[in-house]
Amino acid sequence: MKYKITPFNLIASFLIIWGLMLFIHRFQSDPMGFTSLAVFYCIGVSIIILVIDWIIQLATKYYKKIILIEFSIIGLFTFLFLRMERTKTILIPDNFGEGYITIIYGVENAPKLPVNFFTWTYEVPIPQNGILLTSSECNEDLPKTNVKTYSRIDLSEKELGFGHFIESEIDCNTKQYKYKSWIIQKHCCISSSKDGDSLENVLKNVYCK
Repeated sequence: MKYKITPFNLIASFLIIWGLMLFIHRFQSDPMGFTSLAVFYCIGVSIIILVIDWIIQLATKYYKKIILIEFSIIGLFTFLFLRMERTKTILIPDNFGEGYITIIYGVENAPKLPVNFFTWTYEVPIPQNGILLTSSECNEDLPKTNVKTYSRIDLSEKELGFGHFIESEIDCNTKQYKYKSWIIQKHCCISSSKDGDSLENVLKNVYCK
Protein backbone atom coordinates (compact mmCIF):
# COMPACT_ATOMS: atom_id res chain seq x y z
CA MET A 1 0.00 0.00 0.00
CA LYS A 2 1.33 3.39 -1.01
CA TYR A 3 0.63 5.87 1.78
CA LYS A 4 -1.16 8.93 0.39
CA ILE A 5 -1.59 12.52 1.52
CA THR A 6 -5.07 12.92 2.99
CA PRO A 7 -7.01 15.45 5.11
CA PHE A 8 -6.41 13.32 8.21
CA ASN A 9 -2.62 13.13 7.95
CA LEU A 10 -2.46 16.83 7.06
CA ILE A 11 -4.43 17.66 10.22
CA ALA A 12 -2.22 15.32 12.28
CA SER A 13 0.93 16.91 10.86
CA PHE A 14 -0.38 20.39 11.69
CA LEU A 15 -1.15 19.35 15.28
CA ILE A 16 2.30 17.85 15.75
CA ILE A 17 4.05 20.95 14.36
CA TRP A 18 1.84 23.26 16.43
CA GLY A 19 2.52 21.20 19.55
CA LEU A 20 6.28 21.28 19.00
CA MET A 21 6.26 25.05 18.35
CA LEU A 22 4.23 25.58 21.53
CA PHE A 23 6.68 23.40 23.45
CA ILE A 24 9.71 25.32 22.16
CA HIS A 25 8.26 28.79 22.81
CA ARG A 26 6.51 28.18 26.12
CA PHE A 27 8.39 25.39 27.88
CA GLN A 28 10.82 27.65 29.73
CA SER A 29 8.03 29.75 31.28
CA ASP A 30 5.63 26.84 31.92
CA PRO A 31 7.64 23.58 32.03
CA MET A 32 5.12 21.37 33.83
CA GLY A 33 1.84 23.23 33.36
CA PHE A 34 -0.60 23.87 30.54
CA THR A 35 2.09 23.75 27.85
CA SER A 36 3.09 20.17 28.61
CA LEU A 37 -0.54 19.05 28.75
CA ALA A 38 -1.29 20.76 25.43
CA VAL A 39 1.73 19.12 23.75
CA PHE A 40 0.82 15.64 25.03
CA TYR A 41 -2.79 16.21 23.96
CA CYS A 42 -1.75 17.25 20.42
CA ILE A 43 0.56 14.26 20.05
CA GLY A 44 -2.05 11.84 21.40
CA VAL A 45 -4.78 13.16 19.10
CA SER A 46 -2.37 13.12 16.14
CA ILE A 47 -1.50 9.46 16.73
CA ILE A 48 -5.19 8.53 16.88
CA ILE A 49 -5.87 10.45 13.65
CA LEU A 50 -2.93 8.80 11.88
CA VAL A 51 -4.03 5.32 12.98
CA ILE A 52 -7.58 5.96 11.68
CA ASP A 53 -6.12 7.34 8.44
CA TRP A 54 -3.92 4.26 8.03
CA ILE A 55 -6.90 1.95 8.58
CA ILE A 56 -9.00 3.85 6.01
CA GLN A 57 -6.19 3.76 3.44
CA LEU A 58 -5.66 0.06 4.13
CA ALA A 59 -9.35 -0.72 3.63
CA THR A 60 -9.91 1.49 0.59
CA LYS A 61 -7.96 1.45 -2.65
CA TYR A 62 -9.59 4.45 -4.30
CA TYR A 63 -8.08 7.82 -3.38
CA LYS A 64 -11.28 9.78 -4.06
CA LYS A 65 -13.19 7.48 -1.75
CA ILE A 66 -10.60 7.99 1.00
CA ILE A 67 -10.95 11.77 0.64
CA LEU A 68 -14.75 11.50 0.70
CA ILE A 69 -14.76 9.32 3.82
CA GLU A 70 -12.36 11.57 5.72
CA PHE A 71 -14.15 14.79 4.76
CA SER A 72 -17.43 13.16 5.84
CA ILE A 73 -15.95 12.28 9.24
CA ILE A 74 -14.53 15.80 9.61
CA GLY A 75 -17.92 17.26 8.69
CA LEU A 76 -19.70 15.03 11.21
CA PHE A 77 -17.36 15.95 14.08
CA THR A 78 -17.59 19.65 13.15
CA PHE A 79 -21.39 19.44 13.19
CA LEU A 80 -21.41 17.67 16.58
CA PHE A 81 -18.97 20.19 18.04
CA LEU A 82 -21.05 23.14 16.83
CA ARG A 83 -24.20 21.55 18.27
CA MET A 84 -22.50 21.38 21.67
CA GLU A 85 -21.80 25.12 21.39
CA ARG A 86 -25.44 26.12 20.84
CA THR A 87 -26.22 28.90 23.28
CA LYS A 88 -29.37 30.28 24.88
CA THR A 89 -29.36 33.80 26.26
CA ILE A 90 -31.28 34.32 29.49
CA LEU A 91 -32.54 37.89 29.86
CA ILE A 92 -32.86 39.20 33.42
CA PRO A 93 -34.52 42.43 34.62
CA ASP A 94 -32.24 45.47 34.43
CA ASN A 95 -32.47 45.92 38.21
CA PHE A 96 -32.02 42.24 39.09
CA GLY A 97 -28.73 42.55 41.01
CA GLU A 98 -27.25 39.45 42.68
CA GLY A 99 -29.14 36.19 43.13
CA TYR A 100 -30.21 33.00 41.38
CA ILE A 101 -32.03 32.42 38.11
CA THR A 102 -33.74 29.09 37.52
CA ILE A 103 -35.53 27.25 34.73
CA ILE A 104 -37.93 24.51 35.85
CA TYR A 105 -38.66 22.04 33.06
CA GLY A 106 -41.59 19.77 32.23
CA VAL A 107 -44.26 21.96 33.86
CA GLU A 108 -47.71 21.21 32.47
CA ASN A 109 -49.42 24.05 30.58
CA ALA A 110 -46.36 26.31 30.86
CA PRO A 111 -44.97 27.93 27.66
CA LYS A 112 -42.48 25.92 25.64
CA LEU A 113 -38.99 27.17 24.97
CA PRO A 114 -38.39 28.34 21.38
CA VAL A 115 -36.08 25.42 20.64
CA ASN A 116 -36.04 22.52 18.18
CA PHE A 117 -33.43 20.38 16.40
CA PHE A 118 -32.41 23.26 14.13
CA THR A 119 -32.21 25.94 16.86
CA TRP A 120 -28.70 27.28 17.42
CA THR A 121 -29.54 30.20 19.68
CA TYR A 122 -32.52 31.85 21.34
CA GLU A 123 -33.37 34.44 23.98
CA VAL A 124 -35.77 33.96 26.87
CA PRO A 125 -36.76 36.55 29.53
CA ILE A 126 -36.75 35.57 33.20
CA PRO A 127 -39.42 37.06 35.52
CA GLN A 128 -38.45 39.38 38.37
CA ASN A 129 -38.52 36.46 40.85
CA GLY A 130 -35.80 34.73 38.80
CA ILE A 131 -37.85 31.56 38.12
CA LEU A 132 -39.01 30.53 34.64
CA LEU A 133 -41.46 27.66 34.16
CA THR A 134 -41.51 25.77 30.86
CA SER A 135 -43.21 22.67 29.54
CA SER A 136 -40.10 21.85 27.50
CA GLU A 137 -37.95 19.02 28.84
CA CYS A 138 -34.47 19.63 30.21
CA ASN A 139 -32.78 17.51 27.52
CA GLU A 140 -34.43 19.63 24.80
CA ASP A 141 -32.66 22.81 25.92
CA LEU A 142 -29.46 24.18 24.42
CA PRO A 143 -26.22 23.16 26.21
CA LYS A 144 -24.58 26.58 26.61
CA THR A 145 -25.91 29.60 28.48
CA ASN A 146 -25.30 33.33 28.37
CA VAL A 147 -26.95 35.97 30.56
CA LYS A 148 -27.82 39.57 29.67
CA THR A 149 -30.30 42.14 30.93
CA TYR A 150 -33.62 42.98 29.27
CA SER A 151 -31.76 45.89 27.65
CA ARG A 152 -29.22 43.40 26.20
CA ILE A 153 -26.44 44.71 28.44
CA ASP A 154 -23.69 42.22 29.31
CA LEU A 155 -23.35 41.51 33.02
CA SER A 156 -19.69 42.52 32.89
CA GLU A 157 -20.81 46.10 32.22
CA LYS A 158 -22.73 45.96 35.52
CA GLU A 159 -19.69 44.49 37.33
CA LEU A 160 -21.49 41.16 37.67
CA GLY A 161 -20.66 37.62 36.64
CA PHE A 162 -22.63 34.41 36.34
CA GLY A 163 -21.94 30.70 36.59
CA HIS A 164 -23.79 27.42 36.46
CA PHE A 165 -24.95 26.72 40.01
CA ILE A 166 -26.89 23.47 40.12
CA GLU A 167 -28.85 20.99 38.01
CA SER A 168 -31.22 18.89 40.08
CA GLU A 169 -34.86 17.90 40.69
CA ILE A 170 -37.58 19.07 43.06
CA ASP A 171 -40.47 17.00 44.39
CA CYS A 172 -43.68 18.91 43.94
CA ASN A 173 -47.22 17.55 44.38
CA THR A 174 -46.02 13.93 44.00
CA LYS A 175 -44.17 14.79 40.78
CA GLN A 176 -40.51 15.45 40.07
CA TYR A 177 -39.35 18.36 37.97
CA LYS A 178 -35.85 18.92 36.68
CA TYR A 179 -34.36 22.38 36.99
CA LYS A 180 -31.17 24.28 36.21
CA SER A 181 -29.98 27.27 38.19
CA TRP A 182 -27.32 29.91 37.63
CA ILE A 183 -25.84 32.26 40.23
CA ILE A 184 -25.30 35.95 39.54
CA GLN A 185 -22.73 37.66 41.75
CA LYS A 186 -20.04 40.25 41.93
CA HIS A 187 -16.64 38.50 41.97
CA CYS A 188 -18.49 35.39 40.73
CA CYS A 189 -18.96 32.74 41.85
CA ILE A 190 -19.00 31.51 45.47
CA SER A 191 -21.64 29.13 46.87
CA SER A 192 -22.10 26.15 49.17
CA SER A 193 -24.32 23.09 49.57
CA LYS A 194 -26.46 25.09 52.02
CA ASP A 195 -27.16 27.56 49.22
CA GLY A 196 -28.45 24.68 47.09
CA ASP A 197 -30.79 23.51 49.86
CA SER A 198 -32.00 27.07 50.43
CA LEU A 199 -32.70 27.55 46.73
CA GLU A 200 -34.67 24.28 46.56
CA ASN A 201 -36.86 25.46 49.44
CA VAL A 202 -37.47 28.75 47.63
CA LEU A 203 -38.44 26.93 44.44
CA LYS A 204 -40.91 24.73 46.34
CA ASN A 205 -42.44 27.77 48.09
CA VAL A 206 -42.85 29.68 44.81
CA TYR A 207 -43.96 26.86 42.54
CA CYS A 208 -45.38 24.04 44.67
CA LYS A 209 -48.55 25.69 45.89
